[in-house]
Amino acid sequence: MIIPSNVTELGPSEFKKFLSSFDHVFSDCDGVIWMGGHPLPGAGEFFKRMKQHGKTVHFVSNNSLRTKHNYEEKFKASGIENGFDNLTVPSTAIAEYLKSVNFTRKVYCVTCPETIKVLESKGFVCVHGPDLGADFYQDYLRYLDDDPAVGAVVFDSDFQINLPKIYKAILYLQRPGMLFLNGATDKYVSLKPGCLALGTGAFTDIAVEESNRIPVQLGKPGKAFGEFAMKRAGVKDPSRVLFIGDMIEQDVSLGRNTGFKTMLVLSNNTKENMLAHKTIKPDYYAKSLGSIVPFL
Repeated sequence: MIIPSNVTELGPSEFKKFLSSFDHVFSDCDGVIWMGGHPLPGAGEFFKRMKQHGKTVHFVSNNSLRTKHNYEEKFKASGIENGFDNLTVPSTAIAEYLKSVNFTRKVYCVTCPETIKVLESKGFVCVHGPDLGADFYQDYLRYLDDDPAVGAVVFDSDFQINLPKIYKAILYLQRPGMLFLNGATDKYVSLKPGCLALGTGAFTDIAVEESNRIPVQLGKPGKAFGEFAMKRAGVKDPSRVLFIGDMIEQDVSLGRNTGFKTMLVLSNNTKENMLAHKTIKPDYYAKSLGSIVPFL
């Protein structure tokens, strides 16, 4: 079992060994670089110092909800240049996967609007909804009409998910040959420091259980998503990547699944919770990225 090391408590030789153990930094965004609407102190400086040490810097997030403009503003506020250009999110991975299999049919989207926008910008025809369901349960028969033109079901951060959408997704997934793709898996999201609330991943689990289908996982912690991020970054050796995140299930698991070294920042976890996890441990941890800057 891995015993995580506090980066800020390493001796000089151990810290030098830590730095020499990777060539590339892949980092989550929410909870690592910023929290809510505010940059976390020292995060931007951390990445500047990493580049000075010869490391490449890339970003990997499960958050497809933000627009390009919103991401660019947040990176800018954090003092990070070209952040969006080096960012991988599920919506991009989903679109590239569909292109790779020469997909030409309709996509049923149980996703955020931004994911639909990305898919449509790549030429895919998306259908979604209904946004409101019937009041009486027997009227839900209307959501069990199949559409043979639909060839893929995609889940990705639909915060307006409802029972009719679940009905339609499960209906489509019962058809042989239907593609099933999933972006963000997050069962919890950070609303403010120390406050984790229920996320949309729980609803994807319902579709998985009821359809008896396992999706291609194109968000954290899926190995396919980690490998896609590597491909976009031009990185070939996962063992030379340090992945930084704030969530054990999504971030540390992604690192484990893909073969990265991992570091957990404790913005949404305590040291005690991290050590108590029965199956997943990071290689390293720190209070924040800013706490590491003085050692760089």
